[in-house]
Amino acid sequence: MKKLIFKPAGLLLFILVFTVSCTSDDREEVVQELPPSGAYTEGMFILNEGGFGSSNATVSFLDSDREVYGSIFSGVNNRGLGDVAQSMGFYGERAYIAVNNSSTIEVVNRNTFESIATTTAMIVNPRYIEFSGNKGYITNWGDPNDVSDDYVAVLNLATNLVETKIPVPEGPEKILFHNEKLYVAHKGGYGYGNTITVIDVITQLVTSTIAVADVPSGMVITNGSLYVLCSGKAPFTQDETVAELFKINTATNTIEASLTFPIGVHPSFLELNNNILYYTIEGAVFAAAINDFQLPTSPLFQPSSNGLEILYGFKVTNSTIYIADAKDYASNGEVFIYNINGALQQQFSVAIIPNSFYFNN
Repeated sequence: MKKLIFKPAGLLLFILVFTVSCTSDDREEVVQELPPSGAYTEGMFILNEGGFGSSNATVSFLDSDREVYGSIFSGVNNRGLGDVAQSMGFYGERAYIAVNNSSTIEVVNRNTFESIATTTAMIVNPRYIEFSGNKGYITNWGDPNDVSDDYVAVLNLATNLVETKIPVPEGPEKILFHNEKLYVAHKGGYGYGNTITVIDVITQLVTSTIAVADVPSGMVITNGSLYVLCSGKAPFTQDETVAELFKINTATNTIEASLTFPIGVHPSFLELNNNILYYTIEGAVFAAAINDFQLPTSPLFQPSSNGLEILYGFKVTNSTIYIADAKDYASNGEVFIYNINGALQQQFSVAIIPNSFYFNN
């Protein structure tokens, strides 16, 4: 049991004190103030997209004592984050936040969240960021209605300026770095992609393309293998396709094995923890051992029993499962934290459309 204080940023008097327990029936509410120290060295950032076109994206913070703080970017910097917070990446003492509809990269000190720079030049609909050497590599959709203008922006981390653009196919999304190569999943933007682009970071050129199934929505790398989860086209497209899970040899960039999901099943997300792959199907969590590489026949657990409505963010790390619930895409969302066996550990409110988790420790 623990007490949380709910009060506006900058005020010393409290408005409401209440006692919470970590059960699904008694939820923790977000604390609308900054931590007393103003430091974020131990805990988890939660990115909240906000409504498209509303410029109300925010960042929440869960500290090591499991207290929740809201709107830390605006609380520290006295201005809004922007329109649709898409993703975040860490490099050294800095955090880089891709703000999609604002077409900006916000650079902050990861420990104080004080603004360092806002990059806008040569950034158009940024999605995800990865790092190698003194460069950041940012996937950009460009104009989503133009299938030919998508690219990876190369950000100079010393100047926070984009040096060049690497043209890639439509809809670049997740990006991973491994052995001097970047792997870019082409989910498709407004369309539907089915490839992985491989970029040499030394030459900054596309060296190969790996054909996978439709809508590659998750990637992880371990022991020289790239695992790609492809969701397939959904029924509403009127061109439904099957979902598949691929194992790719990163030395040769060839597919070693693949698993096909039943027709009508469309998984999403992909996480790796202790040689187990985790993914979701319609809000249920599934687990598959890498060594067996077989699809499970039943879910690990069903978060809907704890009140989950729309699973919109998913992370598995240190034998803990984090799930973001977008609710109705207009109300404040929620976060659910489970142990690796699916037992609920904590549940609390955040801001509108939480989508991802980032650990600062």
